[in-house]
Amino acid sequence: MKNRINSSQWSVLSRQFMTLFLIFLLAGCEKNVTLNLPAPPPQICVEGHVEPGQLAWVYLSHNFAFFGTISISSIIANQVIDGATITVNDGFTTDTMLAVLPQLGYYETKTMKGVTGRTYNLTVKAEGQTLTATTSILPAIPLDSTWFQVQPGMDTLGYLWAILHDPPQPGNCYRWLVKRIGTVEPDTTFIPPYESVFDDAFINGQKFEFYYNRGSFPGSKAADDTDAESGYFKKGETCIIEFSTISYAAYQFYNEYYYQLNNVGNPFGSPAPVQGNITGGLGIWCGYGTSYDTVYCK
Repeated sequence: MKNRINSSQWSVLSRQFMTLFLIFLLAGCEKNVTLNLPAPPPQICVEGHVEPGQLAWVYLSHNFAFFGTISISSIIANQVIDGATITVNDGFTTDTMLAVLPQLGYYETKTMKGVTGRTYNLTVKAEGQTLTATTSILPAIPLDSTWFQVQPGMDTLGYLWAILHDPPQPGNCYRWLVKRIGTVEPDTTFIPPYESVFDDAFINGQKFEFYYNRGSFPGSKAADDTDAESGYFKKGETCIIEFSTISYAAYQFYNEYYYQLNNVGNPFGSPAPVQGNITGGLGIWCGYGTSYDTVYCK
């Protein structure tokens, strides 16, 4: 569909032209500029997750400089946090988490599992600091239908599609993750695609169709993450979709996270902390109202 360019669009295009003009103008300057960027203050980062019927879990780590040098070995050696005391209270009992994978800073509750409608208070004590956060598990809003569809011009590769009927009350937020189980090398966990969250600001109360590509872990060297199959699902796979209702605070956190990913390598981007719901630190403690769908890619 072709659209005419209106006055506001001309204004945007004009600003973009001026920006490009300035870039070319300044490109002739060859003077090297060294920026002395201050190191960020050390803070503890939390990524926590609780959903119905599953043990709650938390990853603990340190923050690091936006332009700092990082590797898997340095993360394990310097960034993850072991030896923390982490408790979760659901209004009925309190459970102390176990360090299941201390070398990765990964903790799980001993027995407490998520229940829809309950509120979960997290307390983290580590390195002389106390961090707190609160989240709730909202009722799930399941997808109406799901299917696999080959992309035009492809023989076997495509995306997963779904239909969602958003409830009439505004303010619903969602997250989409997928785990492949019917492959030669099945996924070990649910993986979010890029920009895996959305809200109902433009779809409130509507029934609509949408799709997602296949996500991958950052830095993955798997063959289908580095060749022509990257980002696609394919015929013969069996996929489980985890579709979740999340809080607006969690939606804001992940939405800002993806926005900052867009800034990586952008000279005009402005790096900033991703605001979460952790008091005394950084990160997110998120309740997921989950529903599941199995898709056979045919």
